Amino acid sequence: MIPSIDDQISAMAETWPGFELVGRDGDMAHWQGVLRPLLQRYEVQILYRAPKIIEKLDARTHQPRVSVLRPALRPREGDPEGRLPHVYYSKDGGVSLCLLDPDAGDWSPADLIAQTTVGWTIEWLAAYEGWRATGKWTASGRHVEPAHV
Repeated sequence: MIPSIDDQISAMAETWPGFELVGRDGDMAHWQGVLRPLLQRYEVQILYRAPKIIEKLDARTHQPRVSVLRPALRPREGDPEGRLPHVYYSKDGGVSLCLLDPDAGDWSPADLIAQTTVGWTIEWLAAYEGWRATGKWTASGRHVEPAHV
């Protein structure tokens, strides 16, 4: 069974009370909250649209979108990648985190964001802090480009 947007909102409120539902429009929800994986605090936002019954269920198009609002993510000076690892760049210049491999079945619209996405965001942020210090990315997973961001 696919959780409704109301199910997602309830699970987030129960599991992550520090995340505030800051917007809702039909089957779309937008949360903001603060996470501290290791040394630094990050304000993040999660955007999600629950799929409609008639839509093809695809993790590439229906995965939650997570962005860091503050502080800004920064590349490592002199890093050969030149850009941030494991992120998606949108056409408008926005950056969202690559948290899952949709081809590996890591996540589906049947999963609750509260049980998957927030924990993965903490893991991503911890890997980011380590990468900033050492240049090595330690989070699990494989970077895969989404169908559209």
